[in-house]
Amino acid sequence: MRYRLAYALLFVGLCSQQALAQTVWPTENWEVASPASQGLDGTALENAKAWLELHNSKSGIVIRHGRIVSEWYFGGADQKSKFAAYSTSKSLSSMATGLAIADGKLALDQTVGRYIPDASPETKRAVTVKQLLSMTSGVHNDPNFGQHQDLFSYATKTVAMDHEPGAKWDYNNTGLALLSPVFKKATGQQIDEVLNERVFLPIGITSSDWTWERREELSLPYSGWHTNAQSLGRIGLLVLHDGKWNDKQLVPAAWLKESIAASQDLNKSYGYLWWNNTTNKWPNVPKDAYAALGRWDNNILIVPSLDLVVIRQSDLEPAKGHNIAEYFQLVCDAVKK
Repeated sequence: MRYRLAYALLFVGLCSQQALAQTVWPTENWEVASPASQGLDGTALENAKAWLELHNSKSGIVIRHGRIVSEWYFGGADQKSKFAAYSTSKSLSSMATGLAIADGKLALDQTVGRYIPDASPETKRAVTVKQLLSMTSGVHNDPNFGQHQDLFSYATKTVAMDHEPGAKWDYNNTGLALLSPVFKKATGQQIDEVLNERVFLPIGITSSDWTWERREELSLPYSGWHTNAQSLGRIGLLVLHDGKWNDKQLVPAAWLKESIAASQDLNKSYGYLWWNNTTNKWPNVPKDAYAALGRWDNNILIVPSLDLVVIRQSDLEPAKGHNIAEYFQLVCDAVKK
């Protein structure tokens, strides 16, 4: 009898662990669970909430096994509030590029000159799609670039080349702007149109959940996505599962794996418009973590080893001493099993 009871308890325990790790997929709404039920320390998560409040945040979400275990809003924001994702938009542009490559409409080794034969100076025509995605284009980095209403014309025809393509890593919106006209000419669609059709709608991000800024009738490839916190969470969950949503592969897994890995040797923390933690960019966060990072820390952190997605949004400049790695660590440390 004693052995039967022990076996029964072991069986129940194993079943509970299996249920704990079983991913659920949000439909119109997310499943909400207590932190403890998903293996997190609720008190520790309260420390993460306190950090968000102290650092001018507007939202924060923690997702484990596909369930929302904590969701916070501040300063009058709520689930419907949309904020600029800033450079987190870059990671979405990377996904769209991967879809175009999978469709055979674009390739990493294709050049700007193939699609913009009158790009100037002439050396700009030799820049490849891979160099645009990996921030090694060599295009002059204009700090006032976003103020140009004709920014795509400016990027293609006016901006100088500072370096040979591939010679230097430089986080550079001016160079990345070239991706949008290249993408449009290669596919016949805008970046955000492809994302809406192939990614957003299939994972439950509706037209009321987002907007995307355009200039000269082209989508900004380096910024421009405005959306709510739960939409960021859906993107995080999709990428956590290697581009698969429920039982459907939406984005090629091989592309996402390549996008997250180092794209060059000049900055191994940077892939194709994604950041990784292989060089300890976020101390005390698992090395397999990676993220879409935007201005003022509008971020999606993904930690595969913890089956974890972490969101943070703000429309306010961080105060002095702000370090988003602290928030990431607080959430990761809350995971107990």
